[in-house]
Amino acid sequence: MSEMMKVVIEAREEKGKQSCRKLRPAGYTPCVLYGPGYRETVPGKVKTASVAKVAASGRWETTTMLVTLPGGAEEMAIMREVQKDPITDKILHIDFLQLVKGHKITVNVPVELAGRDVCEGVRLGGVIDHLHREISMEVLPSQIPNSVIVDVSSLGLGQHIQVKDIAIPEGATILDDGDEFVVS
Repeated sequence: MSEMMKVVIEAREEKGKQSCRKLRPAGYTPCVLYGPGYRETVPGKVKTASVAKVAASGRWETTTMLVTLPGGAEEMAIMREVQKDPITDKILHIDFLQLVKGHKITVNVPVELAGRDVCEGVRLGGVIDHLHREISMEVLPSQIPNSVIVDVSSLGLGQHIQVKDIAIPEGATILDDGDEFVVS
C-alpha cells in the first residue's frame, strides 16, 4: 500500500484561464476533484508546495491522499492527471480522483528493477534493457502499490522477464499484455 498524504483543497470561485494564471504566482495550483460520489467536479486550489514533491516523483498516480474539501469533508483520492508546462515543468493543473472503498480503479504502477549490480547476464558482459517502465493494473484503492519490484539478479544472457511473471497484490489484475517483455 502506498503512503497516505494529506492535502487541503481551498475554494476557488473563479473559473477560466485568466483566474488560474493569477493563482500560480500566489503559490497555488488550480485543481478539481471528481469521482463516483460527485455529479459535478469540485473546483479548487491547492498550495503548490504541498503537492510539488509528489507530482515530481513520478509516483503521483499511486500515492493515496486524504483530501480535505472546502466544506470540511474529507475524501480519499489520488492524482489522476498532473498537467505541466512542457518548457518549465511547472505544475499547471491537477485532477484528483475520489477513491471509493470496494471499487477497483485502474492505475499505472512504476516498475523498479532490483539486483542490477549482481545480475548474472551483466557479469558475463550483457546489458539490462528495461522495456516496460510501468504496469497498468486494476486494483482496490487500499492495495495500490508504490511500485512493482522485479528481481533481475538471476537473469542470464538472452533471458527475459515477461509481464505475466510479475508479482502483484492479491486481487489485482494486470491489464497489459502478459507476453510483453519487462526486462531482457
